[in-house]
Amino acid sequence: MELEIGKYKQKLHRISSIAGFLSFVSALIALFSLNIGLLLKANGFPDFFINTLPMAGLMLGIMGLFSSKQSRLYAYWGIGLCLFIFIFLGLMFGLAWTINSKP
Repeated sequence: MELEIGKYKQKLHRISSIAGFLSFVSALIALFSLNIGLLLKANGFPDFFINTLPMAGLMLGIMGLFSSKQSRLYAYWGIGLCLFIFIFLGLMFGLAWTINSKP
């Protein structure tokens, strides 16, 4: 019985450490797609890369906070980058609404 509980705890620890790394990778992919969209002056951003992927990365980062100290660093970076993407998009749209091209 104790052996099975130990295996279960190891499996949970492995999943939480992978979750932190996946959070970091998803935030990098979302940031990369945001930069490519801005550089190419695309008319519309794909919803998956702007909303869904950073939100999933944020959730994975929160899950990754419950891992070991080494793996927790990826979770912090993933959460930080995902929050940066949301703050940047909010400021970008908010400041774009303040521009009045026709007085």
